Amino acid sequence: MSVATKSPGGPKTNADYQELLARLEDIPTLPVVAMQVNELINDPTSSSADIAEVLKRDQVMTAKLLRLANSSYYAIPGGVTDVQRALAFLGYNTLAQLVLGLSVFQLFSDVDSEAFSMMEFWKHALGTAMCAEIIAKRVGYAKPEEAFTCGLLHDIGKLVLHEIDPTRLRSVASEAAKRGSTFVEVEREWDLPGHSFLGEVIATKWGLPQVIRLAIRYHHFDVREMSSILSSAKPAIYMVRLANTICVRARVGKSGDASPGDVTPDMI
Repeated sequence: MSVATKSPGGPKTNADYQELLARLEDIPTLPVVAMQVNELINDPTSSSADIAEVLKRDQVMTAKLLRLANSSYYAIPGGVTDVQRALAFLGYNTLAQLVLGLSVFQLFSDVDSEAFSMMEFWKHALGTAMCAEIIAKRVGYAKPEEAFTCGLLHDIGKLVLHEIDPTRLRSVASEAAKRGSTFVEVEREWDLPGHSFLGEVIATKWGLPQVIRLAIRYHHFDVREMSSILSSAKPAIYMVRLANTICVRARVGKSGDASPGDVTPDMI
């Protein structure tokens, strides 16, 4: 068994810890397009044309949405070339969740190092999202598209850590790879603000729905006996926890978790 080591850049005093957290203020707010689309989704008088008009202002977002809509996961007959047709097949709620998730990822700069790659991170996030949605449909969860978004954003705290301290992110990911352990185990040993905590802080700043915030915060926890967590949010946390583990086990992308992906009793 490897000997635990302290992070070369880990916080050593409360002042260091607070300084790191203060950098969270530099993380930008969600794009206007994401907020407008979500407002339209919740407006019963809005139409698909209204949403398409808003998305036209963000060509990068539109291209990413269409790429996802045309993926084998959604299997739209004949494919789609415009947002209104995508809406007709995907529905308002699914489209809103996709816009939200993609908007979050657009805020962060690309990560490209041997220890942590944005492309591999995206593969893991998307794999977890799809797996969580499949699980949600299997168990009859009322909003499977919500489980998708919770899965897509579950590790967003790692991107936050990259923005405020990229050296620390790479150090944790490298150590986890060296040990064959989880990312969170190294964080805890080095007394770092956990990525799940950082993710919850940012999700709160952005005003994301509570179920998403809780899934981000507690996807590494067995929440069965945690009375402080809303019972209505626990199913989403269960699904994301299991979906994440399945993707780690199957090596779908790389999230910085180098563990075997053991499924524990609380996930079943």
